[in-house]
Amino acid sequence: MHGECTDVPCVPDTARDHIENAKRNIRVKSYPCMERAGLVWTYMGPAGEEPDFPELEWTMVPPAHRYTTRHVQECNWLQALEGGFDAPHLTFLHRGGETEASRNFVPSFYEVQGTDFGFIVATGRDTGEPLIKWNLNIMLMPFHKIISTQPFAAHMWVPVDDGNTMLYSIDFRPDRPLSEQELERAKGGDWIHTENGPEPDHALRNKRNDYMIDRELQASGVSYTGIKGFGTQDCAVQESMGSIVDRSLEHLLMGDAAIVKLRRLLLQALRDNADGKPLMGIDPRSYRVRSTRVELPRGADMTAAMSELVRVDKVAAQ
Repeated sequence: MHGECTDVPCVPDTARDHIENAKRNIRVKSYPCMERAGLVWTYMGPAGEEPDFPELEWTMVPPAHRYTTRHVQECNWLQALEGGFDAPHLTFLHRGGETEASRNFVPSFYEVQGTDFGFIVATGRDTGEPLIKWNLNIMLMPFHKIISTQPFAAHMWVPVDDGNTMLYSIDFRPDRPLSEQELERAKGGDWIHTENGPEPDHALRNKRNDYMIDRELQASGVSYTGIKGFGTQDCAVQESMGSIVDRSLEHLLMGDAAIVKLRRLLLQALRDNADGKPLMGIDPRSYRVRSTRVELPRGADMTAAMSELVRVDKVAAQ
């Protein structure tokens, strides 16, 4: 996309010099674009400084290995992104879904480590067993999360304006196509993907219909929220805070370690950009990472192991 004027139909063909001069000099603002993994991506930074496309693994697998959806989330993008990295909510908000037993325990250990691509947040759950169950999730600058599930999953919170976000959700497998069972779960609205319609790119369950909350289901204890689907549950709590939450009223606790790190990271990126310093994530190879889950003995130094645990030497081949 170059923004060039290709025709001037309002000028008669007899004024060829006038037409050619207009085509040479008239431009509209444009951005370089490319297609990858079924999406159109654009670079919006300074001309001449465009980096190579990041090696996001889900964009490099064959189409049958991934499933992608999108919908408009009616709140600020940072609010949604922070919600995605809030660890304790898994124990409460998604209770009653297909969560594993360890999720019933609030994390006792938090480690956050900055990297060349963003940061890694490790949460450890103490279930009373000899090993601590660690969950390592990845934040890739500027708005990406890789989720440590099987199949692997990802979110992109892309700003639309101050009060709206386009949320892209992806399931993917580097090693094989998604199975019928995995696709059925993704399309059924019970997982991270919302069911959309009838309005395009808008979730069926939304704030105008109270996310179709089932109070009887909620009262039964089978579902903590009475709302269908992890993705819809996330949107319900993030959107109901208001389009831009008043952070002066919040109280950050131990479980908000990732949120604090995220804010500091973004603020530092703004300062670095203003000072002309290199930004994180410019090297496409830095995105060669996967979130993961591990069990380690009590007292093991997670900070020393984090970077190696998520690093992938060979990314998926197309």
